[in-house]
Amino acid sequence: MPLPRHRRLNVQEQNALAEVSIRNEATHWRLNPLPEALRVAGLERGVQWEKSIVVDLDIDFPGMPRLFGLLLAQDGRFIDFAIDTDETHGVVESVDTWEDMTAVQDTSLRNRGFGAGPGAIANKVLRALNAIKVSNSLSHENNVP
Repeated sequence: MPLPRHRRLNVQEQNALAEVSIRNEATHWRLNPLPEALRVAGLERGVQWEKSIVVDLDIDFPGMPRLFGLLLAQDGRFIDFAIDTDETHGVVESVDTWEDMTAVQDTSLRNRGFGAGPGAIANKVLRALNAIKVSNSLSHENNVP
């Protein structure tokens, strides 16, 4: 029996899926504690975690440092990181990579054939999550439900 054929997603649908993926990762790490080693390494390098997002985080991938991925800092910088830690991810053993990758991120909103670049989508998610946090803190300050 042949497999069913699925239509290709249009550009807007592809961008929407990319946004959902980035938003899910970022939201997960806003709601759950970051590995302590990543939190500390970021703080030592000026990352304000309450205003930044984790775009991608891989943990304990064989053959790689224990923590590696990409974050979007509060100032709009994309940081590629790779951190070796102890088994609990609580202690930084070494920071193999902490590199500003902003210049190579595709932050264009309009690319022929595939729409917004991943960098533009991540920036959109960062702005949206920070706006939600600001509006939530304002409503709590003003005792607005």
